[in-house]
Amino acid sequence: TKGARLHHEPMAAARSSRPVDYYDGKAVSLDIPEAIQRRLSVRSSLTPDSAKLILVMVGLPGRGKSFIAHKLSRFLNWTGYQTDIFNAGQNRRANHSPTNHSRAGFFDPSDAERKAKRESIAMSTFEELLEWLAGGGEIGIFDATNSNPQRRALLVSRAAEWKGWRSGDASPAAGGAGAGVAGGGGARFGVSIVFIESICTDKSILEANMLSKVRASPDFAGLSEEEALSDLRQRVSHYEASYVPVADEEGAYIKLFDLSSKVTAHQVFGRMTQRVLPYMMSLHISLRPIFLAALPPGYGDLSCEEGGCSSPNQSFALQLASWVGRHAPSSPLRLLSSTQASAVDAARVVARDMRRRGVGCSVTNVSCLNPLDRGSEAGEDQWATQRLASMGFSQRYPGGESFADLVRRLEACVLEVEASTEPVLIVAHATPCRALRAYFLGLPVAECMCPASSRAAEALANASRSVVELLPALFGKWSEEIHTLEERGENSEVLSLDDAVFSLEGQVG
Repeated sequence: TKGARLHHEPMAAARSSRPVDYYDGKAVSLDIPEAIQRRLSVRSSLTPDSAKLILVMVGLPGRGKSFIAHKLSRFLNWTGYQTDIFNAGQNRRANHSPTNHSRAGFFDPSDAERKAKRESIAMSTFEELLEWLAGGGEIGIFDATNSNPQRRALLVSRAAEWKGWRSGDASPAAGGAGAGVAGGGGARFGVSIVFIESICTDKSILEANMLSKVRASPDFAGLSEEEALSDLRQRVSHYEASYVPVADEEGAYIKLFDLSSKVTAHQVFGRMTQRVLPYMMSLHISLRPIFLAALPPGYGDLSCEEGGCSSPNQSFALQLASWVGRHAPSSPLRLLSSTQASAVDAARVVARDMRRRGVGCSVTNVSCLNPLDRGSEAGEDQWATQRLASMGFSQRYPGGESFADLVRRLEACVLEVEASTEPVLIVAHATPCRALRAYFLGLPVAECMCPASSRAAEALANASRSVVELLPALFGKWSEEIHTLEERGENSEVLSLDDAVFSLEGQVG
């Protein structure tokens, strides 16, 4: 029996006795065998985005699961999906004695009583996640070892039988690996589980991860660093006795190797492939600063948001170049700018000055860093600040963009910055710079767009002549410092603007 027939030209041509040349580029009818049809039906069931999504972390202790979980949570929240992390270790510490429930002996798989207690803690944490989804959450991240197939099967089973969703809660989330089944007591909706496994075999990465864990985790309070490392290694050995990597038959998964760009995926389609998978491929643990600089008044964004317009101050680019030359690390610099002419000019100045100092600087001009499109309100500058302060995340300017639209086009920029192992300088405009700051600090975008929302948002106002420096911290988080660009003194060693600006050829990426 033949499968489905896909017609790309009239059947008469397909039935022609003329021999078909596979390589001549002409379309012919195509018979799809039933075996392939069955495989395609599986993919069809996996491609639609489910209304609720559960990301289940998998891996031995000290493999960076919490680092990945925090990064994913920050990214997904920034893109507009209600996301939260449910950590089994935090529940264990909050509800049990740290002395009896944090040392390596508690994780001994041969101790049936302690094993049962660990399972109870894990499942109660998972129940909290399900209740949060029932209350309107969209993406829950379950952060625990989940290192054996029995635990993972129990999670899948519990999600499938879950009841408690309230009608009206469902909202399209960031994707899933299948429609899933859950519900009862309300309308049925999709809930998917995707396993996120972190596998580390690089000894230097393992050592760094373990040092970070023992220095920051309350589990090792009161122990010397040497004692804490010994206890953690013993805990890892307990988990290794029963650890089994996620297998294809368990369902959808993404595996990240050595916290770098090696990623494998199985049965992952829909928005998971559009957002989560590319994002995970950009992750690494190299330390480098990120610099945000918004252009001054008249340079293409909300030039009057501080009240009153002024002509562009062309010394901004020279001040920025001088500051970067003195404060940026001596390693090569990655420079991203918008495609606005003023931003391109400023990027040229900085790049030329860095090269003159003997420091490499690659420049990419990208339209995603262009200002928020205010549509028909573009000329109403006297209301710009008030409008920014009152807008919701998805509220759109008439004929223009919303903050959600801005974030969507900035996703490519975030991936590029996250993937960079070099320091990154972003020369853009107030609105995209504030939206990027919201991502790195894990803040709601709509609350960061008005200059009055914080000192840093004010520093990213077009008239501030400041640089916001973002510095990596524990668990993939970032801290910030604000720097004011100094006025040039008579003896400052900088290029003149005319000398710094050179041909655009080959500079636009």
